[in-house]
Parts: sequence; structure tokens; C-alpha cells
Amino acid sequence: MYKSVIVGLAMLMIPGSTAVFAQGYYNPQGKPPAGYHQNYKPHHGYQAPRKRSHWSRGERLPSQYRRDVVRDYKRYRLAPPPRGHHWVRVNNDYLLISATTGLIASVFGAR
Repeated sequence: MYKSVIVGLAMLMIPGSTAVFAQGYYNPQGKPPAGYHQNYKPHHGYQAPRKRSHWSRGERLPSQYRRDVVRDYKRYRLAPPPRGHHWVRVNNDYLLISATTGLIASVFGAR
């Protein structure tokens, strides 16, 4: 009898305990707790940076993208660059560009 009462009380507590996790947060200051990102809206005037996902051969790569030079090209399974060229990583793409002019010679898009 005692075991059945305890099992019955435990079964009544299970649905109630899951409802606690489904509730939102309460904070009198109006700030969400650390790590809480539900329905996050960025500040006014904020614009997410746009990523250029398509590069084509013959285009000139802007100078701000030429900084991330890939020195260990074998690690990424890239061919050795010819003289006067080097590999650059932009977002998740690898571009073979001319070191002097910035013209794109080849594009390797990572997936």
C-alpha cells in the first residue's frame, strides 16, 4: 500500500515538473538572463554584415578581403599556387588571387 501511494504521488509530480521548464523567465529588471536568446531582436540601426557567397574568376578582390592568406594550402587540399599568386580565405571560400593586382584566378568553394 505504501509503495502504491509513493508511485501515485510520483506520477502526479512528473507532468508538473515538465511544465516548469516550459515557462518563460521572470526578471523584474526586464533583462533576460545570461544565455537567453529567445526572440532576440538586435539594436536599432544594426545591420548584419552581408556575406558575398559568389566570387567569379577575373574579378578584382577588394583589399579588405586579401588579409587572410592561406599559407598551409596542403592542409585544405589546395594546389600549390603559381609564382606571384596566393590562396586567400574569404568566408568559407578559398580564392587563388594575384598577389599584385588582386585578380581572382581560381575559386574553390568549401561546403
